Amino acid sequence: MEAEEVSEMLLERTAQAILNDDFEGFSHCFAIPHKIDTPDRKVTLETRDALRTLFQGVVQDYKNRNVTALIRHCEVAEFRGPQKVEATHVSHVMSGHQRVVDPFHTYSVMQFTDNRWQISATQYTLDRQIPVGATLHAMTDFETGPASPPANTETSKKET
Repeated sequence: MEAEEVSEMLLERTAQAILNDDFEGFSHCFAIPHKIDTPDRKVTLETRDALRTLFQGVVQDYKNRNVTALIRHCEVAEFRGPQKVEATHVSHVMSGHQRVVDPFHTYSVMQFTDNRWQISATQYTLDRQIPVGATLHAMTDFETGPASPPANTETSKKET
């Protein structure tokens, strides 16, 4: 499997799981712990329950906004070893033919563990404007795990 195929497969599976409110399908695609960075917050989801809280917040936000499609395309993906892929993708969140938010970029790290590809870390270019960022801000540190101060964006953020 090519690096881009790994990314596209996980993008499709997670999009369908979100749109179908399928936590089991969604959680199968994520490693725990899972690191998430936004411009304002850096957290680690330490438990499956924390991942579920994030998932439920995103699903509810999409329902509130009448999201009908989550269109995501891998822009660049590369193997960084035999069991690690790093990739960037662009997301389009749609309600019918209308955009719900402006397109945004995401950087992800995927690793082959437990006999499957899983997303182990994600960096979002937007914060509270997108469902993940808004949900993270509503979650407590107890739900997500130890919080870290915002990273210095000049030295620690990946270009997307």
